[in-house]
Amino acid sequence: MRTFKGRNLLGINELTRDEVLFLLDTADDLKRARKMGQPHEYLRGKSLAGIFATQSTRTSCSFETAMTNLGGHMMWLDKDRIWSGSAGAENWHDTIMTLTRYVDGIAYRPVTRELLEETERLSTVPVINASCPVEHPTQALADVMTMREHGGGSVKGAKVAFLWGYNELNPPAGLTNSTLVMAAKMGFDVTIACPRDMDPDPRYIQWANEEAPQTGARINIVHSYEEATKDADFINIYSWVSPEIFAEGPETGYRGNPKFAAYKETLKNWIVTKAVVDTAPKQVKVMHCLPASRGEEVSDEVLDAPNSIIFDEAENRLHTIKALLALLLQ
Repeated sequence: MRTFKGRNLLGINELTRDEVLFLLDTADDLKRARKMGQPHEYLRGKSLAGIFATQSTRTSCSFETAMTNLGGHMMWLDKDRIWSGSAGAENWHDTIMTLTRYVDGIAYRPVTRELLEETERLSTVPVINASCPVEHPTQALADVMTMREHGGGSVKGAKVAFLWGYNELNPPAGLTNSTLVMAAKMGFDVTIACPRDMDPDPRYIQWANEEAPQTGARINIVHSYEEATKDADFINIYSWVSPEIFAEGPETGYRGNPKFAAYKETLKNWIVTKAVVDTAPKQVKVMHCLPASRGEEVSDEVLDAPNSIIFDEAENRLHTIKALLALLLQ
């Protein structure tokens, strides 16, 4: 296994299966240590720049709390603090070259994948993808940690129904793509159910299908809920749009251009209700990365049911990010 120290993490493709398992085992250890009140300040004196170009609750709070728990510090850098990105402002090259003189790592949530990759090229410290329009690796790690906890300690052979739901706003497709690669890497089946024009990125479908035979995973894209849920162990609910539509967000209030918004209005019947969940086996567990568009994307009855594990999933953002930071920045 390669050492983690000093590496970047832009996507799940950059990790081997053994590295994912090691990350998850480390997250388990750190979760136990926190619960037992055991100190684990492995990053004392270290600083992380948290650059968030779009709103964030779980990701930003997890990174900030993780650095504090590990004895370090995160600087919150949003569009109101960084003097870059608008006419007459400092260019991105100078911003990143300056920050890398101050910090030991960068967690970056950009509006485009190109900005993330440019930051990786410029940076002399580890860069972590804190969600971009193409991938969301830290959420995919938290999802697998949660599935292990509620699936007997292993995800191999598990069946996941990944369901698109209508959302007035336009979330990025990153988690969908990261889930495809994670499934192939870890050996669980994923069936993505979405409207026909919302299929995941073909590149990620191809990469997942190329790796899946090595682990026994099965990758399916279908266009009805029932095809996905009939034998599911987990239902994971999410809404997404293409990177191009997401990139319009700052100008459109994350609702898309008028033509796309009008088309999307026709998809309001794509809502995950109790009737949808009831088509799955009784032991199915319900997941959602949050924030959820309650009443549009998924019903309250589903999110608040006894088989919902959405807040275990949210908590595990902290533990997986803590493991990632401890390994990359040590």
